Amino acid sequence: MDLSPDGSFGYVPERDQDTVAMLDTRTLRVMKRVEFPEGSKPWMLRASPDGKEVWVQTASGSNVVLDAQTLETLHTEELGEQPVTVAFSPDGRFSIVTHFADTWAAVLDPESGRLIKRLEVGQNGANVSFRPDGKHGYVAVTGENKVA
Repeated sequence: MDLSPDGSFGYVPERDQDTVAMLDTRTLRVMKRVEFPEGSKPWMLRASPDGKEVWVQTASGSNVVLDAQTLETLHTEELGEQPVTVAFSPDGRFSIVTHFADTWAAVLDPESGRLIKRLEVGQNGANVSFRPDGKHGYVAVTGENKVA
């Protein structure tokens, strides 16, 4: 689950139902739910820093950008095997999606959601985070017991 920047809404990937739900955090009621294609299994997600989008990683290998209010699909980018999670650079220039079954992380344009480049990080990239100044991003590479 991830929260909108103001904490009003929570977004939950419902992997086994192929859906993503939007909750009102005050009432804990589901406000909206969006269906994904059967077998896509939304895995992880994160609200964008500006709160306008929700980026969803699916077991089918895609990063799906949803409108945070309507849950309409804005863009889908086919990536690699088992995308894990996304992080946004503090300056808003980049987002990085890690892949558990690949040796690379995807650098995406936060404006369009499109792939800019692949960065070789090692086998089983998992969590990713940026330094507050945005000059460095770090990827936990669990398959090699290292940080890239």
